[in-house]
Amino acid sequence: MKLWIAYISIFILGIGGFAFAFKHVTSPEKTILGEWKEIDWKYETSVAFAADIAAASKAKTEQPEFSFHKAEDWSFLPDGRLRLVIAGKEETLTWRIKGRGHVLQIRYGADRIENYQLTVLDNNRMVLNAESDVQARGIAQLIFERKKTETYAQEIQ
Repeated sequence: MKLWIAYISIFILGIGGFAFAFKHVTSPEKTILGEWKEIDWKYETSVAFAADIAAASKAKTEQPEFSFHKAEDWSFLPDGRLRLVIAGKEETLTWRIKGRGHVLQIRYGADRIENYQLTVLDNNRMVLNAESDVQARGIAQLIFERKKTETYAQEIQ
């Protein structure tokens, strides 16, 4: 009889611990919200990746597969909108997290979609790997840092 009580206690503690841990895990959809500053593009093996995508994009008659984002501010809003600021000009797109929380999909209207692998996503840093259907020789990474704002400073205190 005492053995059954021990088994039931361990089972209940295990379920309670799992529920507690599950409740306190932050989802990527919540972590990504806010303002991010694009600080760098890195090419894993060579600059050939950029040339491959650029050549493939020029060969296609429809929209290019990737935009080469440079020195932009990205604002992920909770309603699925993404606001990009490029040289003082603002553009609004839509975003969503797909898969098991590892793919960021950005939509430019109804005709163009970009997919990025979320390699790193924490409170201060985000790294996106560009996904392409082009057989490229390298991998491009976009590296972001969260913009420090007064409200963000209040959140982390």
